[in-house]
Amino acid sequence: MGNDQSAVAPSLMEEMAKLGVQEQRSDTATDSKSGSVQGQRVRLVMVMNQLPVRATKDPSVPGEWIFNEDEDSPIAHLIESSPANAELVLVGTLPCATDLSPSLRISLTTHGLRLHNFLFFPVFLPPQTASKVSGVCNKYLNRALHSVLPFTIDEPCHDHDTTTAWYGVMSLFSEAVSRTLTSGEDLVWVQDYHLFLLPSVLRWRHPFVRLGFSLHAPFPAPEFFLPLPLAVRILQSLVCCDLLGFHALDQVRHFLACCHRALGLRQCTRRSPSPDGFLGINQLGRTIGIHVLFPGMARFQMSNYHSAAQSTTVQEDLSRLRDRFSGNIVLLGMDDLDVFNSINLKLLAVERLLQRHAHYLGRIVLVQVITGMNPEDERSTLVLQDIRDTCLRINRMYGSDLYKPIVLKIPAISSDFKAAHYMLADCLVITAMNCGVNLIPYEYVVSRQADPSTHSAPKKSRLVLSEFMGYSQALCRAATVNPLNIDDTAEALAKAIDMSEEEQQEQHEKHHTFIESHDVAYWSRSFTQDLRSCSKDHLKNCVRMDGSIVTMGNESFVELQKQMVTVAYLNTATRVMLLDYDGTLESVLDTPQTWVMETLNALCAMPKNTVFIVSGRTKTELQACFGACRGLGIVAEHGYYVRWPGQNEWITTDDSDDLDWVRVARPVMKLYTQATKHSRMEIKDSALVWQCRHSDAIYASEQTKEMADHLKELLMNEPVAVKTRHRTVEVHPKGVNKGSSAKKILSAMADHQQRADFVLCVGDDSSDDEMFELFASEKHKDVVAASATVFTCNVGRKPSRARYFLANMDEVKGLLVALRNAVGPAFHRPH
Repeated sequence: MGNDQSAVAPSLMEEMAKLGVQEQRSDTATDSKSGSVQGQRVRLVMVMNQLPVRATKDPSVPGEWIFNEDEDSPIAHLIESSPANAELVLVGTLPCATDLSPSLRISLTTHGLRLHNFLFFPVFLPPQTASKVSGVCNKYLNRALHSVLPFTIDEPCHDHDTTTAWYGVMSLFSEAVSRTLTSGEDLVWVQDYHLFLLPSVLRWRHPFVRLGFSLHAPFPAPEFFLPLPLAVRILQSLVCCDLLGFHALDQVRHFLACCHRALGLRQCTRRSPSPDGFLGINQLGRTIGIHVLFPGMARFQMSNYHSAAQSTTVQEDLSRLRDRFSGNIVLLGMDDLDVFNSINLKLLAVERLLQRHAHYLGRIVLVQVITGMNPEDERSTLVLQDIRDTCLRINRMYGSDLYKPIVLKIPAISSDFKAAHYMLADCLVITAMNCGVNLIPYEYVVSRQADPSTHSAPKKSRLVLSEFMGYSQALCRAATVNPLNIDDTAEALAKAIDMSEEEQQEQHEKHHTFIESHDVAYWSRSFTQDLRSCSKDHLKNCVRMDGSIVTMGNESFVELQKQMVTVAYLNTATRVMLLDYDGTLESVLDTPQTWVMETLNALCAMPKNTVFIVSGRTKTELQACFGACRGLGIVAEHGYYVRWPGQNEWITTDDSDDLDWVRVARPVMKLYTQATKHSRMEIKDSALVWQCRHSDAIYASEQTKEMADHLKELLMNEPVAVKTRHRTVEVHPKGVNKGSSAKKILSAMADHQQRADFVLCVGDDSSDDEMFELFASEKHKDVVAASATVFTCNVGRKPSRARYFLANMDEVKGLLVALRNAVGPAFHRPH
């Protein structure tokens, strides 16, 4: 991966002419189609915010560039863990992209960049858009994921422009991914929170691709995540995936709680080829897998620390450090200068340890190394000053001229420096409150194992780790603490200091064995095997970019075209329209809008039309809303009552007078109403309805299920049906539903020699599916004309028995107004 094997990109004037030559001599950009020459290999497409590629200008050839893989990136070492016979393709932004020529960008975008065993496809973002999205992700969203509400004076706030820019970036990433896909067996693996919205865009463009997502930051509790303006969109995007990867079970619990509360989804168990994929979440008839595993170190990183530990320079540094801290038990802190790493809490715990255990004075030293400091960041400067003040106060109180209990170091960090301090330290202490991938404990254990000065002696190590870190569950023998509990942290430090030799050896052996066997390649292999096992039968019913649902399991589910309906409408003689009201013609309102009444009046006035409102509302409510609409038929309470066009009398479709079930169901519903805040019970002539739409989502979902199960058991032998809808439970006589009422309407028309040859049936929820089911089966054939044209239409692209869909209520309005305004010979009564 050195310069002798680098890729030299063509210059502006000669790149297309020289491309073929440079491909032969230097592993440069190659057409993605050329990958197919290798036998149409399946591809693992890994999508990340930034590619592990270094781009530098070629000093020997003006205008040309040299591209090298970033050897320090674990991603660049994943080729060995890719699925058998799979080509690894990386998609992401390219560092130094603004300096590349437009022509070179086009070439890289079209053909990709091949370096050794990798094929890279860069994504080039407009500078302003990239800056805006990067700022919001790295500050606003990053702080929220770390459980800090992201609103301060010096940080960006989220607004509509940000959403638009973020989706624009996701569209560019999606286009790049699309160029890489070569077969239906390709796997797409999206990395980290910068690309939270990408799965929904990809799923819309590629419904059947196997799609995974891994988060490398903490996932916060619902109270921190759900207030975000895009929280629901992010969750809807993530559940478009087939497999989701997290670092720790605590993060999974937070994610599941957010999905339950915001989307009403429940967790489940699942079969998986990996022991890390036993969890899942149910969404619209499919199971989304959840993979829980900390990534671990790469082999090359382990090798680097092993080599560093053996080097003469490191051994000399280590010898000096041991002389300096001779006779002391050395506690080591190695942290980036970040408020989330809670360095001050660690210092306070050491202070409490010295307060409570005076015999440790002069025996213990905390060497706190601060890494990753940005001197231009004002907040970091303030945090550092606070740390320095705390160190100075503790050293004044408990130290002397010859002994300082806390030694603060802010060096230029290198592997050699870290290796020497790891081998020096008797115990590593990490008290971060929240963090993503932190490999410091792994590096510590590996360095202790590689220490040549303990070659003949058993290896030992001690760890005190924050319980909120992803690796704390992997390094299970470590002492775990809540950093905010200073007293408990101090006691954990005391126990670690007094740990027996046998315990230290056992802890080290267990941890080193785990780290060796669970490296980053194991993590990658485990995830991709799990992703590959996802059945294509489950790739259906996902949420698209705008929040509507894609039902991919029903390939015949298509958008209803107004022109198609209008043509059929104009060329038929007996037309029936069955229209739901709430959620179809308009939102839940007590008074219909003007356009609704005008359109219904116009459609009902046409002699060849029979129009019905089919609703779950009571006859009293519907009479008040539509009583003035001449010629309109009304079906109330999901079919229990029917009022025919031009008549005032309501007909009951169920002749049963057995109401014993009411005496059983009503007390149960009353009890749940009293126990559930913001719930209510409605008593209809034909049904009892309980709903808690305004209650807490999680509690309401649980109460709904519990009540429905209870009622089904109690009413098992009664002639009633217990149905659950969104936070609603309804009990009504069996056989009373919108489907049966639609069948009776058509049957009555057929008895009067008016067989419908045009049927338009529109609704938006599960109760309307009973009408759609009638027309999806053969049950309607004997009550309509042999050549009848039937349009069943669901509002919203979501799971349904309907043949067509319209995106929203505005689309329904457009269709009905188009039919109202249609002009043709079929509108006029024949003379």
